[in-house]
Amino acid sequence: MFNPRTIKTVNRVCIALLVILLTACSKNPNEDENSQPGEPRAYDHQDTQQPIETQAIDQLTELLKTARRIPNASKWFEIISLPNDVYALWEPGHVEKVNSYLIIGTKKDVLYDTGMGIASIGQTIIELRAMLGREHHPLMVINSHNHLDHNGGNSDFDEAWIIQDEWAIQKLTGGLSEGFTEYWSELTPHEGIEIPENFDPQTFSIPPFPLERIRYLSDGDIVDLGNRQFRVIHSKSHSPDGLALHDETNQLFFGGDTFGGGFYLTRDISLLAQDLERISSLKVRWHYASHGSQLIEAMQEGQRLTIVRRILGGEREEGTLPFAGREFPIYTLDNVQVVLATDFLTY
Repeated sequence: MFNPRTIKTVNRVCIALLVILLTACSKNPNEDENSQPGEPRAYDHQDTQQPIETQAIDQLTELLKTARRIPNASKWFEIISLPNDVYALWEPGHVEKVNSYLIIGTKKDVLYDTGMGIASIGQTIIELRAMLGREHHPLMVINSHNHLDHNGGNSDFDEAWIIQDEWAIQKLTGGLSEGFTEYWSELTPHEGIEIPENFDPQTFSIPPFPLERIRYLSDGDIVDLGNRQFRVIHSKSHSPDGLALHDETNQLFFGGDTFGGGFYLTRDISLLAQDLERISSLKVRWHYASHGSQLIEAMQEGQRLTIVRRILGGEREEGTLPFAGREFPIYTLDNVQVVLATDFLTY
């Protein structure tokens, strides 16, 4: 996550990287030609979806511009139907512009992250899955990591799956009740988005999530949805408990905040290089991002790994990025920016 006061400054640095990606929508592969706009038909396991052949930015931008928005009662989330039976629950009304994802499977579905908690993602998911005819299928909730913009809605669900890490468990079970008023106030106007009436940045809090409702995944575990299997990848550079999902067969990748393009907010550059090295050889055609645009160009992490290694070796432009009353080192080389926030990301 971008911590409270980092938001404005960090966005100025990385908005150019994200805006290319800013979202919109593609025709839902599950949409019946006779259905009304905004009304998806029940999910059909016989449906086949042919991915586009290349992942150039201009093609992704066009795909997102034509992607279908699905109305929802909360009016806080913008639900976007994406390729490969994936639905983004986007929160463009806050400067973080967080994405959570409903991933459809034949055996069960996965909700990857629960957003900020500003509106009820649980109720929105119930609504969306009913529209898709999925209300009787199991749902597995997975947190990409335990920063407050990715687990804010966990209390709407019976269980949450995370990487077993003491810091993550402490964050999840402790909740969040103070110290983030300025952060919650970073609201941004967006067409069609309404701030929930009961949301007050002065009093907003994230309730503790009970320890007995936490479930654990480990590096290399397989999350089996029936028609697709995701391998868990434990990353450590953005937070100690980073959890990415990779479907090798269908070449889908959900990277959380660790892997999101050429801007890295990291605890340790050596850890970042290790994380990038682990995924640099993955076959990925569809990279779903956790902030801003839902789809980003896949996959350039191998190229960025080379640049990060050069940064580690001292080949870089050095500067400082002021936020939260402090100044953090920022290193720039070619199309990569790395902000070193060693203790800031484990608040």
